[in-house]
Amino acid sequence: MSRNLIIAFVASILGATSLTGPQTTNEIKRTPIATAELPPNKTVHYVQVTRLDFRPGQITARHMHPVPVVGYVESGVFIIQVEGQPQQRYTAGEAIYEPANTPIEHYDNESSTEPAVLVGLLPGRS
Repeated sequence: MSRNLIIAFVASILGATSLTGPQTTNEIKRTPIATAELPPNKTVHYVQVTRLDFRPGQITARHMHPVPVVGYVESGVFIIQVEGQPQQRYTAGEAIYEPANTPIEHYDNESSTEPAVLVGLLPGRS
């Protein structure tokens, strides 16, 4: 699967043109949320879409991914810190970008009383 195919796949998930014909009533409003560039010369075979349920106050350990990761905050509030950058706060409806091969210092549920949900898109190779 090529880089262009993954972009087309993600576009179809996020609202590309209908394959069944034009919509004439009840048009779906499409609002771009984020665009993430894939590194050149990388082969992507699939995109894994994963729901991550964080318990109240749950934090993650310092980590990194060999590929860029895009996340969408479904509910709650996340505190994210990419190495060398200030912490950022993300709320429901916002997109998060984790660059490839870059340590993520914090990826935490801000609330000590409420859960938080993130939907992550992680490209992969077989």
